[in-house]
Amino acid sequence: MTIEKNYFIQNLFKSLKTEQYVLLKWMGTDLSQLSETSDLDILVTEDVNKKIGIFINDSTLFSKVEKQNFVGVTHYYLYFKNGDFLQVDLLNKFIRKDLVYLSTNEVFENSIEIKGIKTYPSYLLFEHVLLFNILNGSGLSSKYHLYFSKLPYKEQFSILDKFNFKYNTAFKDLTSTTQYNTTHTTTITNYLNSLKENSFYNKLQNKVAYLKGVSSQIREKRGHIITFSGVDGAGKSTIINDILHLLGGKYRKKVVVLRHRPSLLPIISAWKYGKQKAEQKSVERLPRQGSNKNKISSYLRFGYYYIDYLLGQIYIWAKYLVRGYTVVYDRYYFDFIIDGKRSNINMSATLPKFLYNFVAKPDLNFFLYADAATIIKRKQELSPSVITQLTQKYLSLFKDFSKKHQGKYIHIENLDKQNTLQTIINHYLKIA
Repeated sequence: MTIEKNYFIQNLFKSLKTEQYVLLKWMGTDLSQLSETSDLDILVTEDVNKKIGIFINDSTLFSKVEKQNFVGVTHYYLYFKNGDFLQVDLLNKFIRKDLVYLSTNEVFENSIEIKGIKTYPSYLLFEHVLLFNILNGSGLSSKYHLYFSKLPYKEQFSILDKFNFKYNTAFKDLTSTTQYNTTHTTTITNYLNSLKENSFYNKLQNKVAYLKGVSSQIREKRGHIITFSGVDGAGKSTIINDILHLLGGKYRKKVVVLRHRPSLLPIISAWKYGKQKAEQKSVERLPRQGSNKNKISSYLRFGYYYIDYLLGQIYIWAKYLVRGYTVVYDRYYFDFIIDGKRSNINMSATLPKFLYNFVAKPDLNFFLYADAATIIKRKQELSPSVITQLTQKYLSLFKDFSKKHQGKYIHIENLDKQNTLQTIINHYLKIA
């Protein structure tokens, strides 16, 4: 952890020394050793929530602070000036949709202090994380299973016994809690529904609050589309993999990867060979090996894929963007303009270029390139003349589109991976 991030965390808890809070999902490790992908989940009162908000807004460590209120929780997304990221979740209620699953009073009343940090005992940690996972359709995660399995056997038995007695479940041992079982879900849900916190009136209030929160999230937090283009050997796949790790791990973003197009419609060969076999043949075939020279066939083929873009962009918006996902395209529509041969299309670029006016405009478009000699060292699939020709066409297209269309069209000479990644992340953080 960097000095800046550690400084913020240490001073945050110093400011809360006399306040009522409970650090959740914490296993007693030194907070200075918090992993890059870890969040801070803190149970707070309304007053402490406001105090933490002031503390965050008064800090000079951040380049950007995002705040999102949802039923039972306030999310803070903290972007440090040095490139670090931290998500802080302030809970005032343990709730999934309209169902309260743990008493805040019980957690506050049984809080303990470890290394100067207020948290809860192991049995409540177990109850919290297991209930949370079960209600979300999974068992106890491997991280927590490992933690609890290292406790003395007597303590493990006591924790499990308390849970079974309270929720009328029949977990035989710690390992059995890692397996999702619908019977346990039903038993636990029945118990939770019997609590006064989940009376008809309270659940109705919670349901209304949940739906309002979902509506607000849809209106306020739209996702983003990022595309990556490049000739084979430009290092595109490596960069995409690293970007996925950064977005999903470090920056806690929901990410989905799509190859070339929305794929609402199957590839054309799937109508002949079936989806699985067609996709296998597509992967095995080298790029730009299609032999189609028929103009009519090319226009029909392009039209089929263009329909996929038109219909697919509505599907992508509804399924991902309104839910805050970052959609990453490994290649995009630009290939039809610059390199139709990749899709076995032989036609002028004029029509595909014009029809781009009606295709969804991504927020960020990156064209990765390198000189022909460097690319051939990485992947010997294209001739130097073809690499140079395609590169120049892409550069010209991105320059043209940056003047005419929404979104950014950015070309990056991909010679140093870290510089490329940092450039991409810097652009992403400006729109995130």
